Amino acid sequence: MLLAGVHLAVAIPLMVWIEADDVAHFKYLPRYTKSAEPIHADSVQEGGSVAFDIDSCKMHTGAEFRPAALVRSANLPATIFVGWRSICPANWSLAGMLHISMWRPSIEGERQLNLALCLLILVQWFLVGSFPLRQPRRWWWEPGAFITLCTLVALVLVLIHVTRDFSTFPMLFAVLAWLYWFALLVWKILRGGWRLATQ
Repeated sequence: MLLAGVHLAVAIPLMVWIEADDVAHFKYLPRYTKSAEPIHADSVQEGGSVAFDIDSCKMHTGAEFRPAALVRSANLPATIFVGWRSICPANWSLAGMLHISMWRPSIEGERQLNLALCLLILVQWFLVGSFPLRQPRRWWWEPGAFITLCTLVALVLVLIHVTRDFSTFPMLFAVLAWLYWFALLVWKILRGGWRLATQ
């Protein structure tokens, strides 16, 4: 529950930050429409090119990239299952089932995915913390604890504008730790299956 609480405490403010950024740019980007209507040009120039009356200084700057990357790296299995903020979500993901993607977004749909992601983060970290795959001498070498530590370091770096670019490194370490966790899980399952078969 401690791991789940820490990751929810990190993920929820970042989701609110990203949603606020989306809402703030809602009127400047045609892709942020509730019904995902086709883009209409204000005028068509000669030669078939399309001109839009959008101030480039007010366009979406991708300011949510680092917070979204942090949520993904800290909660890799949950974000994959939900298809959270994916350009082309898989059909089996929740975003795919709801037909929500970065190409066809909606604020209501994003909120539904955020809620589903929060619930999965709670379940995910409850299971990861309840059934540790290894018992190292130092607590931070346990994959779940290491991912949490990387998440907290990355959060501090993301919140400080000057150090935001350096947050990529702890996020990368968190993703590698998740891959190690998956490999360890597969190894445990295979070894347990082999022992059961030989018995």
